[in-house]
Amino acid sequence: MNVRLNRELKHYCPDFRPIRRLLRRIDATPRGTRRQVDYFYHLPDGSRRLKLRVQHGGQTLIYYYDRYGQKSRSVEFQLFEVRDPQLRKVLETALGVRAVVRKRRELWMKGATKFHLDRVAGVGQVFEVEIEARRGDGAARQLARYRELFGPHLGRAIRGSNEDLVSAHQRHRPAAG
Repeated sequence: MNVRLNRELKHYCPDFRPIRRLLRRIDATPRGTRRQVDYFYHLPDGSRRLKLRVQHGGQTLIYYYDRYGQKSRSVEFQLFEVRDPQLRKVLETALGVRAVVRKRRELWMKGATKFHLDRVAGVGQVFEVEIEARRGDGAARQLARYRELFGPHLGRAIRGSNEDLVSAHQRHRPAAG
């Protein structure tokens, strides 16, 4: 089990090409592209989230909660690697599925910073910067520098998770019939 705190920046992104150019310019390294499916479950405390991420045959259970600041969010979370493929069915039965997020994630890294270029089904393109925050390490300043660097190429800021985006999209979709 890992407990982490991240500082995040998240925006819609109409075009990833200028973002990739800037990532190369700052010597970030591409780490590949993967498809991810995140299953979010109902919890009695609405300020926390529980999701099971499925990718490349592996599963990770993630328990976390968000804290929002003026221009970024902080996320504290715990990771549990899961080997039992039946866990998804157990969680669905016990808690019920709140949302399913399907995305194609292109990952870039620079030090402890992750850059996600996501294509989220039903939502669109999302650019996200995650900096693992440690006490006194200047994560907020670093995040501000990235906001300044990438900002001219980004769309509207996103306040919330991909689960929030997908859920909002589903609520506003016209009923079939």
